Amino acid sequence: MIIALPISRGRLASHFTKAQQVHFFDENHQLLISVPNPALGGNCQDKKALLDVIRAQRTNIVVVQHIGERMLAKLLDAGISVSRGNNQLSIATLLAQSQDVNLRLTEASQGRASLKHLAKGGCCGAKGSCSCSGKVKASKTMVSLSLPTSTFTLGKPIAYSGFRPLQK
Repeated sequence: MIIALPISRGRLASHFTKAQQVHFFDENHQLLISVPNPALGGNCQDKKALLDVIRAQRTNIVVVQHIGERMLAKLLDAGISVSRGNNQLSIATLLAQSQDVNLRLTEASQGRASLKHLAKGGCCGAKGSCSCSGKVKASKTMVSLSLPTSTFTLGKPIAYSGFRPLQK
């Protein structure tokens, strides 16, 4: 199982896409990799790059304090569980609480509404184009990843009543 924590100044970031880095931990709470957050550019392609990094690491759970409803929907649609955390807690405590189903966000409406997105009439159309500023912005952030070499296999799928099953 892989757990992702968005980190700023050594703590859980208060907002998911504005974190300085994303740390990825294994089921034993050992740090596997830390990557700079590609979403810091703030445009749609940068946020998609963050989602791609999370998918590439085969993340099962993301811990957040605050997250936008659009990003939350994309994580949930990708089969990634999202757990509510508090940046006043230590990373060890957040990792220990990450599997608590009572802290899970299960619907996009539990995220924050994007007032800027609504004011601009939406963006990121069907073919991935972005009209947030009238033209597509290129991301300046390059992310290099190395996937963990070990894999974790469960004997049977984990399922919680009323929650999405965790993906391997």
